[in-house]
Amino acid sequence: MSSSSRKLLYLFPWPILGLVLLLLAMGLANLYSASAPATGGMSAFFKSQLVWIGIGLSALAVMLAFHYRILLNLALPVYLLSLVFLILVIVMGKSGGGQKNWLILGGFRMQPAEFAKLSVILMLAKYFHCNLQAGRRPLHRFFKPILIVGVPLALILVQKDVGSALFFLLIGMSACFVAGMKLRVLASVLVLMLVAGGVGYRYFLSDYQRGRIQTFLHPEKDPRGRGYHLLQSKIAVGSGGAMGKGFLKGDLNKFKFLPERHTDFVFPVLAEEWGFLGATLALASLGALLFLLLQAAGKARDAFGGFIVLGVTVLLFWQTAVNLGGVLGLMPLAGVTLPFFSYGGSALLVTLLGIGLAMNVYMRRYVF
Repeated sequence: MSSSSRKLLYLFPWPILGLVLLLLAMGLANLYSASAPATGGMSAFFKSQLVWIGIGLSALAVMLAFHYRILLNLALPVYLLSLVFLILVIVMGKSGGGQKNWLILGGFRMQPAEFAKLSVILMLAKYFHCNLQAGRRPLHRFFKPILIVGVPLALILVQKDVGSALFFLLIGMSACFVAGMKLRVLASVLVLMLVAGGVGYRYFLSDYQRGRIQTFLHPEKDPRGRGYHLLQSKIAVGSGGAMGKGFLKGDLNKFKFLPERHTDFVFPVLAEEWGFLGATLALASLGALLFLLLQAAGKARDAFGGFIVLGVTVLLFWQTAVNLGGVLGLMPLAGVTLPFFSYGGSALLVTLLGIGLAMNVYMRRYVF
């Protein structure tokens, strides 16, 4: 083994990898229960998730094999390719839940919006690496980052996938704040977002999407219809108590009172069967991973690496916050998966690709 290989092995972020494997194991156990058929055994969702975990971990390993600065030259081609796929979704994509966000090429089914999130992170990291300046900066210095975020965001809004579009705003605003955007500018952007949200609700959202917002405000008005998902979710979370009902023993899960329990509503399954303690352990593990990633961002040897890790951390944080906020009734349901726990190949693959890049940055923090 060469000296450089020994150095990389010494600097390898084992705690991050350990937490990733722990969260994947928790997620698999929970998904097994959430998707278990009445006859018992492994569901098709569980088997598919096993395959995607294998693919995702392999992709994570590939992300460790090269120096991340190679991506400085690849960021733009990757970004443009992601835009092409988003356009293909508009032209020939498949619809579901009032949204047109799936693309099927041959036998491969994917959500290009998930991969576009990672491409935007790379492009923002490249821009701020080349243009970062000390101190707070005025709005006109952020026109290019706004454009980087705005183009895929607009294409996703055409698909009526408001949930995914939200993350591009959150990623962009988080990166711009760290890069020096003035607080009053951020406040102005938030006001504009609220105004745009009101206009979008009135003129652009589908009836299905308006229904989600109305359900958030008054779920009890339609307990057997649009409010059913949220009310059952709250009941499942509360019924778990401190210790939970036990693995495979959740009534709302087992008797299928809880809809979408293998995707959007996977957390109520966890809370019902493992209780407050189990849910706290899962969220604490996610929080520990985010903390280690933030530390890795701060130790990156250049702005490009730092913004890559920051972008991945922000994406995981907001995905967790938006999913939990929706299933607990703290915000409107956005159709967002919970990282590591929800079923979904595209989202899981992007998560593991992003973490692989973050680990790459961290283990090369002293490599020049």
